[in-house]
Amino acid sequence: MSADQEYPEVTATTIAFGSCHRNKLVKPNQPRIWDAISDLKPDAFLWTGDTVYSPVKAGISSVEVLKHEYDELLNNSTIGYSNFLSNAMLKGYLEGGVHGTWDDHDFGANDYGEKMPQKEERRKLLFDFLGVTCKERRIRDGVYNSITFGMAPRKVKVIFLDTRSARQNHCIPSVGAVQIPFGLGSAIGCLTRWLSCGLKLNNMFERCRNGKMLDETQWKWFENQLESDAQINLIVSSVQVLTTNPAMESWGQFPMERERLLKLLNSSTESSSKRFALLSGDVHHGEISDSSRRWNLGSNDFSGQIIEVTSSGLTHSCTDPFYGGLCSPVLDKFPKHRYEGKTVSGENYYTGKNFGSIHIDWGQADKSDDESMAINVHDNLGNVVLSTGILPLTTYSSHLSDAQIPSILSPIDGHLIPFMVRVIFGLVVLISSLLIRRKFAKTIQKERLKMKSI
Repeated sequence: MSADQEYPEVTATTIAFGSCHRNKLVKPNQPRIWDAISDLKPDAFLWTGDTVYSPVKAGISSVEVLKHEYDELLNNSTIGYSNFLSNAMLKGYLEGGVHGTWDDHDFGANDYGEKMPQKEERRKLLFDFLGVTCKERRIRDGVYNSITFGMAPRKVKVIFLDTRSARQNHCIPSVGAVQIPFGLGSAIGCLTRWLSCGLKLNNMFERCRNGKMLDETQWKWFENQLESDAQINLIVSSVQVLTTNPAMESWGQFPMERERLLKLLNSSTESSSKRFALLSGDVHHGEISDSSRRWNLGSNDFSGQIIEVTSSGLTHSCTDPFYGGLCSPVLDKFPKHRYEGKTVSGENYYTGKNFGSIHIDWGQADKSDDESMAINVHDNLGNVVLSTGILPLTTYSSHLSDAQIPSILSPIDGHLIPFMVRVIFGLVVLISSLLIRRKFAKTIQKERLKMKSI
């Protein structure tokens, strides 16, 4: 199936991406992340969600407020994005344009999904910001879309998913957008997701197990888009796919949808020769995830491996107040999905402001065995802080066996069940001891009364 937009004349070698941009956090006389992205001279830039935020953290943002934020991002030179765009022609980059999808905040409310009002008006804002003129895309019931760069055998395809327009409630519906004192709605939303995964509620109840991330129309479109002649296929999901962190919004909160996604990546024609990589945002830190962590630890064999690179956020990180001190401890608690390849700092996640990049080496024209790609996460000055290292395209395959897909690690692991068993046992023992003590006290009291009567 052909892409929504094609750039056959642009053989992509550098693509930048990023998410989570809050305009009001950009201050004058501070290093601007857009300058660092500009220095890479990317062929294209991909927004992976949360392009703008409402200045009010709780509640549903109005269309008017979101429009103001988009306009501010485009026109306020202090932010740096307008300079990034205007310098593109002078410096010879962005020949492949700027493209993207949305997440919850540019959709209009924290953790929101299918119940969002005025979806059509909100889509129009994003399309206007991105300069989308294609009529078919503008009338589509969602912002999912696809782009290709170059021509085979040096073709890259980017497929953007819309994980908000049709997404149903979490197993325990999130209160992330509810106005709760001290802005605790987001923290409570994280806690309820943690509980539902830690207690395996998502597998216990049919409504939770079969919750929808995409509607059938988007699923059919996605399946058709995977029939691609591109050598590299980048799947953009605003929320993470491979994480084992139960506190974050992710595909793991919707187990049947996640399995369907991974099986689709595996089932397209000649998928054993295709290279897929996942790009995501949302979580306010950078990390690299690996589908093969369970069965491929310590191996340099890249067969049967899907890599996901998360870059978030462009203007803020999970270490910011109010609960920033919990960021690293929570990330350290759930490390099992993380890629154990090359890192720069020795850590396998990064909690500062960041953006991502894909670098492709197509090798010599008459050879295909020296083609490779590397996906990096950069700090706000442009330094590489996380990297997949060089992935040779001849050996990096995204094809998994049928047995591997169900064994990919998930946040729904029941790790809180032993704790809850101990808590319940302790409560039973406590209540039982109190009842026995009460009964014993009554017996003693009766004996004393009996003795007095004598």
